[in-house]
Amino acid sequence: MKDTPCLLLIASSKPERTPAFERAVAMARGSGARLRIVALDHVKLLEIMGLFNPEALTNLRDSHLQPLRRWLESQVQKERDKGLDVDLRVLWTGHVFEEIQHCIKNVRPSMLIKDVHHEPSLQRLFSTPLDWELLRHCACPVQLVTRSTHPLPVKMLAAVNLYRSRDADLRLNDQILKVATQLAAQCGAVLHVVYVYDRAAIYASGTTIMGAMPVEPGFQEALSDAHEESFSLLCAQHGIAQRRRHFMTGAPQPTIEAFARLNDFDLLVMGTMPRPGLERVMGDTAEVMLTHAPCSVLVVKADSL
Repeated sequence: MKDTPCLLLIASSKPERTPAFERAVAMARGSGARLRIVALDHVKLLEIMGLFNPEALTNLRDSHLQPLRRWLESQVQKERDKGLDVDLRVLWTGHVFEEIQHCIKNVRPSMLIKDVHHEPSLQRLFSTPLDWELLRHCACPVQLVTRSTHPLPVKMLAAVNLYRSRDADLRLNDQILKVATQLAAQCGAVLHVVYVYDRAAIYASGTTIMGAMPVEPGFQEALSDAHEESFSLLCAQHGIAQRRRHFMTGAPQPTIEAFARLNDFDLLVMGTMPRPGLERVMGDTAEVMLTHAPCSVLVVKADSL
């Protein structure tokens, strides 16, 4: 049982089968994985009321959680009747991220699945949304699910970045494609791979001890050709067909977003690379994509496999 992969679903605090719920059930059923469902809820008003009557706080919590727990238990039983290995926990907590981290440590899932939670722009200026916290700090791959007409992804796009210098950075590309190819095989999905060659960013950071990089047309073409060749080699190593490789030029975030939207991809696979001492991810592309996601996003963390 310990060798059986496990998926962790962070369920909605509302009694509804959300896109993430359907995605997690479909993936667990299709792969034979165990499914662990955790629903977290907290109402500050009840806590305040409990300050005046501590003995009643437990009853207030139980009464609030009971409808959600009953509904989830009924859904879990339906899936168990269909042969799915599924377990459920409904928790009251005001520390959602910490509780999720605790669940990850105990369950050790191969993937965390959750509905995308969009925060108002002004709120993002003063707080860090839960999705961003998971993207930055969750050890396992995180799939953030948007609305979809398919329980399982049918058309996937993996985005890699060849502008990397450290060994860990280069390994991340292999991790992205390993996760993406395995998931595509499990779901029967078609997988495409894209690399957006950001000429402006490369030149902006390309100062050497001899000064800035040359801007002659011949050098620019040679550098672009080198990146395209590296991209082709990476795709070939992971068995990606030529017709499903997309080498593009431009700014990564808007280019990937437009390409995914135009071609109706329903899952975008990306990677994050934290930098020492910085509360950032590599290039911030994955974070920005969360606010403009044209489809569900699967985020692979460096060395998470």
